[in-house]
Amino acid sequence: MIQKFRWKFIGTSVAALLLVLLITLGGLIGITRIQSQNEVHRVLTALVKNEGHLTPQNAQPAFGDQDNPINRNFLGGKYNPEAVYQYRYFAVTIDASHNVHVVNSTNVYRLKNTTIRAITRKALEEHSQTGNVNIGQNQYAYRVAKDGTGQTIVIFLNETLIFNRFWLLVRVAIVLGICALIVFAVILILVSRKAIKPITDTYHKQQEFITNAGHELKTPLAVISANTEMEEMLGNNSEWNESTKQQVAKLTKLINSLISLARAGETGEITLSKVDFSQIVEETTQDFKSVMKKNNLTYQISIREGIKVIAEKHTLAEILNILLDNARKYCDPGGKVQVKLTKGGALNKSAILRVSNIYKEGKGQDYSHFFDRFYREDESHNSKKGGLGIGLSMARELTEAFRGRISVHHKGDDIVFSVILKIAK
Repeated sequence: MIQKFRWKFIGTSVAALLLVLLITLGGLIGITRIQSQNEVHRVLTALVKNEGHLTPQNAQPAFGDQDNPINRNFLGGKYNPEAVYQYRYFAVTIDASHNVHVVNSTNVYRLKNTTIRAITRKALEEHSQTGNVNIGQNQYAYRVAKDGTGQTIVIFLNETLIFNRFWLLVRVAIVLGICALIVFAVILILVSRKAIKPITDTYHKQQEFITNAGHELKTPLAVISANTEMEEMLGNNSEWNESTKQQVAKLTKLINSLISLARAGETGEITLSKVDFSQIVEETTQDFKSVMKKNNLTYQISIREGIKVIAEKHTLAEILNILLDNARKYCDPGGKVQVKLTKGGALNKSAILRVSNIYKEGKGQDYSHFFDRFYREDESHNSKKGGLGIGLSMARELTEAFRGRISVHHKGDDIVFSVILKIAK
């Protein structure tokens, strides 16, 4: 239980850090992308206004009044005239005869005029004022506009270079994020044992106290039981002696259950191995046949043969004993108890044990606390059944010790308990 709590704590902490990283780095990446898109838009605007030529002097107006804090590009910083030399672009004009004339191609690397004309015609075929075309390893954004003479001008800007900063940030964010998660997880694993040591110590002391107190209580109970039997042997048999015997038996059962539950929390005491689940269910259900018959209950058993799981034989049988005893207690008079063992789950890799009984009063009840220790939905009703409120809690802890799951739900008139274990290979 402590180890499960520890790993849940580590998992929750790592998940919280992952969420923070996703929000922080994701926000930074998103802002950088928007800034890159805005930069492409501003540079294209400057090129259109200057008919395909970009200089430190003519580019500044397109970036806004940098002395005005409202117009200034906060993310990009103040306008630097030298920045215009980092952009790669070319421009063409289209005359009345639809001929393509290259205006400026000095700012691109090894791009022939024939290629430029072919790319321009391809862009014009899209019949769009803006768009993107791929040229080799680069992507160019283009904008179609009119120059000062009324001719059509098309500006092409290499946006791959502009977005390189964005993609660099994405790669760095992924690497740093993964490294941060790994380092954080390793640190948590190393320090978590020490962090939860007070809880571990308290838990072990609680388990030790329950076990020791249970053994100490058994001695006075044995004396009370022996004295009661002696009274009966001396002829003092009365309803008070009978009541004392019943209470002693009830307390003995409660103490044994508490000790078993305390030991179940220490999974190290349970040695797991490959066991025949089908055989265990067959043997255990046979032991309850006479009990069910005595209570006038219909008893149906369906077992798929050859199902093997990783568990401990006697402990697994104890889970079934708890569920069958619970079904016997709470089955409606003259009702039916069913036990079914099948394969299920993804690719039939799970063993599913279902124990159900007719329990009409269970409809609409809250089953979320059924496996809590000493929980009772109806104290007056359950006390008549003689339950201790600990059996189902034991069943859950024992099932979890086998890395399985146990659940309960109400279907029709039946209350159904399901135990799911992974089938052994």
